[in-house]
Amino acid sequence: MRRRTALSVVSAVVGGTTVPFAFAPAPAAARDRQRPQSPSARWDFDERAGTVTREAVSGAADPIDYVFTDARFKPDSDPVRRRGVRGRALYFDGYSTVVTARGPGDLDPAGGLTLDVWLAPYAYEHGIDGKPQALVNQHDPDARTGFLLGLRRFGQLVFQLGFGTDLIEVEGAVDQPATKGRWTHVTATYDPAARQLRLYRDGRPIGTATTPDRAPRLAPDEPLLIGRHNRPTLLNGEFHANMYTGLLDSVVIRPGTLDDPEARTEHDDAIAALPGRRVPRPDLAQHRSRFDGDRHRPQFHMLPPWHWMNEPHAPVYFKGKYHIFYQHDPFGPYWGQIHWGHAVSTDLVHWRDLPIALAPAADSVGPDGCWSGSAYVDGDRGPVLFFTGGDDRLAHRQRTGLAVSTYPADGDTDLPTWTMRSEPVTEAPAGLPAGPGTAWAENFRDPFVWEEDGVWYQLVGSGIVDYDGTRVTRKHGGTALVYTARRPEGPWTYRGPLHRNDLATQPGPGEVWELPVLLPLPGPQGKRTGKHILLISPWWEAFHPEAVKHTYYWIGTFDKRACRFVPDHEEPREFDLGEHFTGPSGFVTPDGRSVLFSITQDRRTEQQHAQSGWAHNAGMPVSVSLRRDGTLGVEPIAEAAGLRGERLARIRRTSVEEANRRLAGVSGDLLDIHAVIEPRDARSITLAVRACADGTEQTLLSYDTAERRFSIDRGRSSLDPDVRKGVHGGTVELDGGKLRLRVLLDRSMLEAYVNGTHSLTSRVYPTREDATGLRLTADRGAARVLELDVWRMNGAYDTPVAPAAYDPPRPADVDALPNHDFATGDLTGWTVVSGTTFSDANVTTRTDWGWGGPFYQAQTQDDTSGHHLWGFNPDAGGDEATGVLRSATVVLGGDGVVDLLVSGGNDPDRLYAAVVRARDGKVLAKATGRGVEQYRRVVFDLAAHIGERIHVEVVDRAAGGWGHINVDDVNVPVRR
Repeated sequence: MRRRTALSVVSAVVGGTTVPFAFAPAPAAARDRQRPQSPSARWDFDERAGTVTREAVSGAADPIDYVFTDARFKPDSDPVRRRGVRGRALYFDGYSTVVTARGPGDLDPAGGLTLDVWLAPYAYEHGIDGKPQALVNQHDPDARTGFLLGLRRFGQLVFQLGFGTDLIEVEGAVDQPATKGRWTHVTATYDPAARQLRLYRDGRPIGTATTPDRAPRLAPDEPLLIGRHNRPTLLNGEFHANMYTGLLDSVVIRPGTLDDPEARTEHDDAIAALPGRRVPRPDLAQHRSRFDGDRHRPQFHMLPPWHWMNEPHAPVYFKGKYHIFYQHDPFGPYWGQIHWGHAVSTDLVHWRDLPIALAPAADSVGPDGCWSGSAYVDGDRGPVLFFTGGDDRLAHRQRTGLAVSTYPADGDTDLPTWTMRSEPVTEAPAGLPAGPGTAWAENFRDPFVWEEDGVWYQLVGSGIVDYDGTRVTRKHGGTALVYTARRPEGPWTYRGPLHRNDLATQPGPGEVWELPVLLPLPGPQGKRTGKHILLISPWWEAFHPEAVKHTYYWIGTFDKRACRFVPDHEEPREFDLGEHFTGPSGFVTPDGRSVLFSITQDRRTEQQHAQSGWAHNAGMPVSVSLRRDGTLGVEPIAEAAGLRGERLARIRRTSVEEANRRLAGVSGDLLDIHAVIEPRDARSITLAVRACADGTEQTLLSYDTAERRFSIDRGRSSLDPDVRKGVHGGTVELDGGKLRLRVLLDRSMLEAYVNGTHSLTSRVYPTREDATGLRLTADRGAARVLELDVWRMNGAYDTPVAPAAYDPPRPADVDALPNHDFATGDLTGWTVVSGTTFSDANVTTRTDWGWGGPFYQAQTQDDTSGHHLWGFNPDAGGDEATGVLRSATVVLGGDGVVDLLVSGGNDPDRLYAAVVRARDGKVLAKATGRGVEQYRRVVFDLAAHIGERIHVEVVDRAAGGWGHINVDDVNVPVRR
């Protein structure tokens, strides 16, 4: 148990050291105190539209940076605005919204400084790298100049002011945060006469700090930013941390100082001026309309209203409603700061968003993250949630916790409010025995809980290792640890490993099992069979090319007495034939079906996530059963048919040619397709979806009768070179000589179900508006179409919004830069100008760099192998080597737009790819990496230089860590 401490001090940072200061009231009559004067800068955010906000004192129109001002996958749209305390307020989305201004006007802080802001936070950031979420700041922390008003962890208010030699910080009391979901009036003041910084919350003092006996120094060379830190941490090479999410209203900067009575009076006067003398409730709902027109965002699958999700979990049925929770980052479409999102449904396919269920909290077992878990109904008090609590202060960092709803008190069956218990449910001590070794205590997560015959069972994902007291010396494989109890709160008794894989003979399930699920398998008529299915997601400590791509399962018997799973087959089986079905969770419905949820990873780059504003979605829930032959039955839940709208085709007992003719007028990107086909003597049957008439873009679902293989071919699924492609599939037997196919198509989402035995989940990202056609073909034979039905699908949340943004076509009257994508496998067409860092050995088809994640290099129809130039050559000096590489010299033509993929080190002066004018060597545009190996696409608009001779240079003059640059797919429109 971690003791809760009631803090009665605040702190100041003096010369980089944190020093405690006791609360002290502001002197009632401090000598020579200068009262607050007229604002030197004020932003009220009262605009109803547009991409600027007006600074009221100077009249300047300050730009609002926002991801959809120049959108990539949807129509452009303005930053989000809502009702404020008075007038309007600006919604900061946590990763892209920031106001950039020149400064606080004519301000001399020597006479005092006061900042005011109204804020309504949506979520609290973790304080990444120890930096606050900045509300408003213009400071240089290295020079210890300027000011910042912001939030630390869990909403604690903070004000910093620089004095050149010291950056003084006052923190508000931890029990007086800026509360999520309500408006808070915050005032920060500097009193030079009293040598104090003071913080006020709703007019009441919450903290003071002593300042040096010298005047503060501003940071005029820094931009004044509202919503983002002046020195934010860059995450994944793409996202800025230390940003604010929520509403802001009326940011005011004034010369002069407030004392306690004046702060109270000003706040009371502000309240008195409001209608009804009441502060309105902020509208912080994340409306899905933000993504209207997105050409890839699914419409009838479950996904959060904004930002990032990972696996849905803890499905549970209670009082006529299905609840699903999911891993969620409210700060942006990237992994981190994990909360539990929550949605509710009456039919498992139409969903309604509810408030965040669980969030990291200081007084819980999950201050650093609320990771995956499960739910089960505990009698009259309703469902209880079991979650993985992350606490970085602990040696093993992970344990399981319990959360209960307020249903017993409020009777609300939506279950919108949850309380996390401060006591852990289970923890993994070092040396916990687990078969051939001990449980890997640092990997102890994802509880799956159910109750049966008065006994509560808990599975916890982990691994089995040998440990010498300081390090892991051997990894045996993954496992699920079993605990039992008589009530959810415990005490829980450890019963050993449920089952395990041996890495030496069964490496596929990984070193650790995540998200273990154990469900009974009903028979074809829903009757009990006595069999269970055990599903897991594999995890590896280091990067592994198969990570987050697979779900494995065993069919077998659960021995309740021994708490062991006895499989019917030793080899684990892969659940899905694609590479996008992961993160299983499951439950038993009231009518006895065993239903699985999953996350469908979208396999997009971090840059694409940032540009789209969302990441990942849930798969369609599937029913699993035991077939008469002892194999697994897999079907989308029957409720999926409730999403069907207009029937677009109904074809019976005809030839493939006739069926294809009747499909000529059928198109769509939200479809439910059902087909029964007799291949007869045909070598293969192929259904093309998301197809252009000329085949430029199309995705092929095929069954090869000779190889008995069902597959998806995405080689032509998209003209976008940054989209993942490839072929995936597996062995599937015909069902009585017939191919039974069900396809659910939802924009970028594609799920195929074959013969009731297999699923294939994938993603496709066409670029063309006309990539919506269907085609059916048979190769080398006369197949027979027995049934073919196509329905248009309705949305899971509301009426589907039509996609409305497509890429303009590239110029057609141009040539390409020679070997622009290194498809030759060497440096043909390029010249090594100097140095040793670039050679033919740098051109590679590697998809990862060995110690981390994927490159995500370009994949085109001309270079399906994905060649690219990796600037790190371990056989030629690695990061220490330097050099310059130059392309052929060409005449710039077409629209003059050049784009390329770049990654590697971040050093714009010594490490970059550049477009250079040949006649004088002038660099027209250049880009460096961002300290990550994953590629991001940069675009240079060089229309002003059309007709000039140019070349591309790749320059590496940097040594040491990250002293390399990577380049791929250099697209230059070359005049013929």
